[in-house]
Amino acid sequence: MKEETTPTTVKDDEWLARFILFRKWIRSSDQTLRPDAFIPYPLPNLSVTRHLELTPIEILEIGQAIADQRGTKLLGRGDVQASIPRGQMLQIEAAPIEGNLNHANINGWPTDKPAQKMIAQEIAARASFVAMPVDTGD
Repeated sequence: MKEETTPTTVKDDEWLARFILFRKWIRSSDQTLRPDAFIPYPLPNLSVTRHLELTPIEILEIGQAIADQRGTKLLGRGDVQASIPRGQMLQIEAAPIEGNLNHANINGWPTDKPAQKMIAQEIAARASFVAMPVDTGD
């Protein structure tokens, strides 16, 4: 995606990806996401990537670059429409960074973790987990 074409306003019907880097964020019983995947604590905002004009492979590449940078494994992503965090009185702002012009931040979180968890439960309940493709070694 070209920087000059990246809209600064995140629309309610846009899809956002939260990269899943920790197995504890995924319920093993049904492969749904736990609220912890959507808690920014101790940071003031939650980092996501907009799907905007990206192919699934491009989203995967961005997530893999983040995982590599952190020295961890990319397990997948949690997809949620922008209207879901906004329905929890949060704001979403485009925040392009080098290597990810579709980066955005979800802001407006309460400062205490229990309050964040309550909001994250609502978001996680509406999110879809997209697992990394299985490498067959072919």
